[in-house]
Amino acid sequence: MYLLDASALINLIKRGCLKPLVNATTLELAIYETLNAVWKEHALLKHIDEETARHLIKLLEKIFRIIILDRIRDLNSVFELACKENTTIYDASYLYHALQNKLTLVTDDEKLLEKARQYINAIRSRDLA
Repeated sequence: MYLLDASALINLIKRGCLKPLVNATTLELAIYETLNAVWKEHALLKHIDEETARHLIKLLEKIFRIIILDRIRDLNSVFELACKENTTIYDASYLYHALQNKLTLVTDDEKLLEKARQYINAIRSRDLA
């Protein structure tokens, strides 16, 4: 089973590669991270127009209705891991959840990928397709 972070989820959607979602889970925080990524691509970077942004949001809404959304409960452990690895709480959340549940982390964040590989199996989204 795969744990997809927001970067992997967005890149899989952009490539139209949805098959890996069948054997995957993500964290609830991915909802907000992916929405923020769409906003950033549209509003700040001007890489996509509003119509494309709204289309991506509709796809995300559908995906988040069917993909398993997990929740982090042990906040202290996530905090400790973030401090130990000098990473964000967001990244530590994915890493902690993958560790605790023996999941393969799928991320396109190079820093997270490097840290995660010290603990667990971690791959890029392109390795799924």
